[in-house]
Amino acid sequence: MKSLLTFPLRLGIFWLLFFAVFRLWFVLWFRAEWSPQAPWSAWSSFWHAQPLDLSMAGYLLLVPVVLWFLGILVGKAGYRYFNALISGFNFLLIAVLVFIFGANIFIYEEWHTLLNHRAVEYISTPRALLDSMSGGFKLLAIGLFVLGVWLLWKGYKWVVGKDLYPENTSRWGFLALPVWVALIGLAIRGGLGVMPINESAVYYSVHPFNNHAATNTAWYLAHSQLETRSTQNHYRFMSNEEATRHLQELYPEGCFKGPITPLSAASDSTRLNVVFIIMESMTAQVVEELGGEKGVCPTLSGLIRDGVLFENIYGSGYRTDQGIVSVLGGYPAQPDQSIVLLSDKAEKINSLPKILYEQGYSTAFFYGGELTFANIGVWLRNQKFEVIRSEPDFPASDKTQRWGVDDDRLLQHSIQEINQLKPPFLATAMTLSLHPPFDVPYHSRWENGPEERDKFLHSAAFADYAIGKFFESARQQPWYNNTLFVLVADHGASHPGEVGMDDPKSRHIPLILYGKPISKEWQGKRFSVFGNHHDIPATVLPWLSKHPINTAFPWSRNLFSQEMMVKNPAPDQKCAGDFAYYTNENGLGWVNRQGAGFYYFNSQEWRWWRPSLDSSSQTQAKAYLQMLYEDFLSK
Repeated sequence: MKSLLTFPLRLGIFWLLFFAVFRLWFVLWFRAEWSPQAPWSAWSSFWHAQPLDLSMAGYLLLVPVVLWFLGILVGKAGYRYFNALISGFNFLLIAVLVFIFGANIFIYEEWHTLLNHRAVEYISTPRALLDSMSGGFKLLAIGLFVLGVWLLWKGYKWVVGKDLYPENTSRWGFLALPVWVALIGLAIRGGLGVMPINESAVYYSVHPFNNHAATNTAWYLAHSQLETRSTQNHYRFMSNEEATRHLQELYPEGCFKGPITPLSAASDSTRLNVVFIIMESMTAQVVEELGGEKGVCPTLSGLIRDGVLFENIYGSGYRTDQGIVSVLGGYPAQPDQSIVLLSDKAEKINSLPKILYEQGYSTAFFYGGELTFANIGVWLRNQKFEVIRSEPDFPASDKTQRWGVDDDRLLQHSIQEINQLKPPFLATAMTLSLHPPFDVPYHSRWENGPEERDKFLHSAAFADYAIGKFFESARQQPWYNNTLFVLVADHGASHPGEVGMDDPKSRHIPLILYGKPISKEWQGKRFSVFGNHHDIPATVLPWLSKHPINTAFPWSRNLFSQEMMVKNPAPDQKCAGDFAYYTNENGLGWVNRQGAGFYYFNSQEWRWWRPSLDSSSQTQAKAYLQMLYEDFLSK
């Protein structure tokens, strides 16, 4: 039995030591990047790095371990050949990985980002890369590479050994191969959780360098390559100059960048707190005031009566990873990619938490699921969320649903966490109960319905109930009277009407502002302006910051100012910016006061809902997507 453990364990230990050596070099080389407030925190990267290190080690182990067991099956006559084959394969891996980890030092020096797909593009044109180096640096780089490979090969033979097959190994040992493949697969995936591992598993700090140090360079590079489909703009409908002119028509100067905020006088001298409740799949189809099913969401109806409702808001994307970046970062969804999956691009997006953190706000994020989903955890850390709670932080008794902690328990826990924050604060709770398989701990009149529609309505009713209990508790807290609440869906849904995701009805979502700081004359108001959830940052920031930064969110519009401009336009100005955008892999959706349409990329045809859009609106829609994607590619 011992012989069946020797080689796989020794090889796994070698790779973990390999990663630790390069991490040590990285941390020491960039000591100027250590956090000024907590320089020692960089050393914690060695501990937090283990999940991705183990995953990468699993990938590197898979082929050698399978070959090793095949050698056991062949017997002693084949030991010599399999020994040479495995050693040669591992030598090649060592050489490749020394190059990758070494290049990462060079790339980080220049870009302050880990080695990624864009860096590979530079490497694919070696002449340009070499032209950027001095002769002395080239010689030094080659010398360090050769020295690194030689030293690590020596280390490999010392840790793993020269003779890989113990003398007492039996052919019956081959039967242990499935066990080892399963264990390696578990390491690669990162455990038995719902979502496979990604960079979120090792991000632990609000200081970016610490998280970069904890990230396995080879794993990150492979993930970056897989997630990147193209660096070309596939959505070019006209010249960029023409597209820019149309975009300027949609964002005319002064149209929706004004400071209009419906605050009460009591709030003028106090910095407001803000609490976001980002509601999973909370489509307008279950909100009575938006033309949805009656009686499903009485809590939201009550909040609408005393708050501010935006009636024509649409989710630009249809996944949570797109929605969270739109709501907090003011960035629209892209058709074929999700920017949050590309850490180097996502880091460049501004956000409300980042801006407010820099202005002295405490920041916190609460979610009942796994933040490894779509790499959300990485983005949250980069956006300066100081306190982050997710499924691993809750006791097993709170994990009542397949996806994690139900909305009721999450939101009640959020109250406790918010009580610990120093005001002013920005806190965000993201729900998950309105998600298949809709296994909520609740009783409603839709509970035993056989159809998927009934299950959706049942879960929507539970989510609304949980929000109601949250506000019952919040009203008892000392911070309540000075807090603005923003309730918005992360995206829409096909249910309960079974509409397609190209249909604007599936993207229509509620946006509710609620709280004591809202002036009485604004309470109960409904605004008909068309917009997206990525307009929230520019709408909310003037409430919270004494020095609003309008340029921080170039794709975000102040919906209050936009409403005023639409209803009372200047004599010489037409506000063409009264629109909503949405997209998916199939095409581009556009909604305004004329009508609604969806442009299909493959057929290059429009489908209309309600009246059709005129040619000007069609051109503006295409220009919007073209320049959005240009902006995405430039990050």
